[in-house]
Amino acid sequence: MYFKEYHPSPCLSKYIDSYFMVDTANIYEDITDLVVPDGTFGLLFVDSQKTIKRNMAIDTPPITLKRTSVFGQKTKPVNYYFTKGNAHYFGVKINPAGLALFLDQSLKEFKNLFVEIDLLGNGKLTEIEDRVLAANGTEEKIRIVEGFVTERLKILRYNPDYILFVNIVSFIKDHKGEIRFDFLANHFNVNYKKIERLFHRFLGVTPKIYMRIVRFNAAIHYFSKHNNNLTELGYRLGFFDQSHFIREFRSFTSLSPSEFLTKKFSNSEETCLKLISNQW
Repeated sequence: MYFKEYHPSPCLSKYIDSYFMVDTANIYEDITDLVVPDGTFGLLFVDSQKTIKRNMAIDTPPITLKRTSVFGQKTKPVNYYFTKGNAHYFGVKINPAGLALFLDQSLKEFKNLFVEIDLLGNGKLTEIEDRVLAANGTEEKIRIVEGFVTERLKILRYNPDYILFVNIVSFIKDHKGEIRFDFLANHFNVNYKKIERLFHRFLGVTPKIYMRIVRFNAAIHYFSKHNNNLTELGYRLGFFDQSHFIREFRSFTSLSPSEFLTKKFSNSEETCLKLISNQW
């Protein structure tokens, strides 16, 4: 396998979705992987190899990943392109509550983008990059990242805006994205504009977009666990009709639900979809 996942420490699972290693020596032919929006951010550590490319959207040309990069929220599907080489890449899938532990700036401008960390002027992140790239083995790399996250939590856990944001994100996820804005605002006793500012600051997308992503992820979960028909599944997730559900599904995958279900998935595609499905 060229793609392998690792779980975070249980106490950090709210912030880190998973870690992964990509070993291009185990690739025997060029691979194109579909990656769909799942509410996570990404941090990929790259040491000047040229065996991974990614586009901004599936209808745009691929760009070679030459340096360690941060990946913002995806609201549309993208492709990763892997070619055979002799490189090992270490990556972190970061939950919505987690990227503020790595970056101090607003995440509004990161939507559907990936940015090399050299351009961010973040000395702490650059230091982590140096240590991770120099580390021997995946376990040591994970320890470095988790040590950094633990120290940052000591600061952010006293930030009332951050705490409120984390609670709202958890509430939306618990409801699988099927929740009215007025109910959300009333539950937390804040106005919608306040919630929207928090989401731009800590997530980079609006609450409405995040709810759509969560509801789409819930559809993948139900497909894998219950094999519902489209009409029943759309109704369960609060869609007005089947055509609305199909349009929404296609916007996040470029495929209809039936095309998606019959697609032959690669090693990394199966792993990423399993992570989505296991959120509930």
